Order: sequence, then C-alpha cells, then structure tokens
Amino acid sequence: MNTAAQIAASLRPDEVSDLVNRFPGGYWKYDIKDFVLLVNPYFPPQAFLDELKNARLITCYPSPNAQLVQLLADAVKTPASNLVICNGVAELIPILLGRLGMRIAVPVPTFNPYETTALPGRLSRFFLSPPDFELDVHRYAAFARANGVDGAVVISPNNPTSRMVPYPDLLYLASALRAQQQLLLIDESFIEFSELGRSASLENHFLEFPNVIVLKSLGKIYGTCGLRVGYAASANVQTMDEIRAALPTWNVNTFAEFFLSKLPHLAHAAKQSWVRVGSDRDKLYADLRSIDGMRVLKPDANFVFCELPPHWPDGDVIAQTLLKDRRILIRYNGGKTLQNGKRFLRIASRTEDDNRLLVEALKDVSD
Repeated sequence: MNTAAQIAASLRPDEVSDLVNRFPGGYWKYDIKDFVLLVNPYFPPQAFLDELKNARLITCYPSPNAQLVQLLADAVKTPASNLVICNGVAELIPILLGRLGMRIAVPVPTFNPYETTALPGRLSRFFLSPPDFELDVHRYAAFARANGVDGAVVISPNNPTSRMVPYPDLLYLASALRAQQQLLLIDESFIEFSELGRSASLENHFLEFPNVIVLKSLGKIYGTCGLRVGYAASANVQTMDEIRAALPTWNVNTFAEFFLSKLPHLAHAAKQSWVRVGSDRDKLYADLRSIDGMRVLKPDANFVFCELPPHWPDGDVIAQTLLKDRRILIRYNGGKTLQNGKRFLRIASRTEDDNRLLVEALKDVSD
C-alpha cells in the first residue's frame, strides 16, 4: 500500500520548491492535485474529448485567420470585424504594453504580466487597499488622468482577489476614461463564473465605448487552457488593426480551431458547468471561512483569495508542506505587488470532493 510519505518521496526537494515558487504550468507531468491553475473542471464534455481524440488535427495547418475569427464570432456572439483572435491573452499583453508601448495604469495586486510587460517608466501602479481590495473607480479615473496614461487596466473579476467591479462602476469608468481620451483595457476572463455572468460584460457596450478593449481568455471558463485561445473585442479600429498587424499568420492551432467549431453546440453544457463551478466555489468559500482566524474575500470567480490566520506559518511554508505531504499544490502570493504577500493564498476551486480534501489538509497544517 502506498502511504502519503511513500507517494510524496518521488518529488525531490528541488522539484517541490520549483513547483511552489515558479510561474505556473506543466503540471501534467506530476501526480498532484492542482489548486493553482484556474480551470473549469466540468467542461468540456466527454463527448467532445472523444471527438478530439479521433480527429486528424495534429497533421493539419489551421485555417486562415479570417475563418478562425468567424468561428470565434459565432461562438461569442460578437461581430468578427470587432474581434482579434489570439494564442491566449498572454499573447496580447506584450503587444499592447510592449510593441505599442502604452503608458498604463494597473490596480495592484493583479495578474503579474500586466506589470512585468510594461516598458520601463510606462507603468503606474494603483494600490488597492486591504482588507477588501475593492477598486474605487472614481479615484482610479482621477489617478489615470493625473498620470497621463494611454490606458487603464481592470481585471473583473480580479486576479488574485476574485472580486468583481460592480457593473455601474465599470460603465462610469469607461465613460470617464473616454472623456479623458484614455483606453480601458478590461480583462473579463472569469466573468461567466460571477452571479451576473456575461450580462455584466462591457463587451455588451463596446460600440458605445470605442475606448474599451475587452480581453478574454477562453481557457478558464471552458477548461481548455492547453488550447491557448482567447480574443480582444473592441470598436477601436486603430488599436485592433495594430494588434492584427503584430500577430503571426498562424497564431492559433488546429486543436483550438476544432474546439471553436464545436463551441456553439456546447453552449448549454457550458452554462450548466459555470453554475456547478459557482456552487462548488461557494461551498469552498464557506468552508475556508470556518477555519479559525482565516480572512476570506467573497469570490466572484472560480477561485478564493484568503489571508492566513496570524499564528500560521507563511504561505510558502504551507504550500511546500501540502505538496510534500499531500501532493496538493496551492498558490501563495509572495510574488505579487502586495504588502505581506506571503500571508495570502489564492486557491482555485476544483470539484467539491477535492475542495473538501484541501480544506481538511489546511486544518491539519494549522494543528
């Protein structure tokens, strides 16, 4: 019989440190439970995965970009002329902030590439205040004006805090920045997991606000991060043309094309999966709150942001202990622009059973 210690012995100390501290990815090589990557565990359906196995995709080039964009338009119900398809949002960030050289305002803590990709001297950090890390859009609009940026970033729901900016606040911010002739770059990669879902998306208003560029990774909500497909949506013709000019001819692979071709037929299953993810996340939130001294923000995405009890070790210590003893991988926030970041965890919601195991493991660590 394999004991926990015997199973964990196959992970060397350097592997444990690497997995806990590095930029995430590549976890398929390890027998671990991953509470780091923010992926829908209930999608895509098995029938699609069976089709994927039987298709001759690995030997074929993808279709021309114009056809791929039309597939995307059919799936997301946005005109193709207002879309740019990409190899994940991570492909767009270096174009917007690097190649186009935007001066950018970013609320922090945030998804690190929005900070690390900005050119030297062209990043203005707007610090979100603990304990709730809510974005004050009036102060943020004034900050953007005072710093003379080209654009302001918002992630809603935010990564890592899992908090959504209220819909009326986003409309105000889009309007205020438009009056200041500044862009709003809004990353809505997790919005389907929120209570209001896509109905609260600024993508519904991009024709009204040509200064808005919606960025969207599809891997999170559809459980397909390995396909690396996402998009930008905007009525801002100049910026969209500049993005297109910076992209290679074949930037999206054939597996992603196949997925997009099937997506309209999977819409109902996708919506059901988002409801299920939300239910599991809410249970995880409640269970984490039951831990004495743990401060947990109410989540809107498929992950939970929490501050460790004062008497607990730092997050990096807890993460290494869980990986060594339980083969559970969690994310601590020591690498964020966040005071005392090692005291905060961002925990992806998996299945209800997996989430229960995690909470039990955290409670054991505290003993």
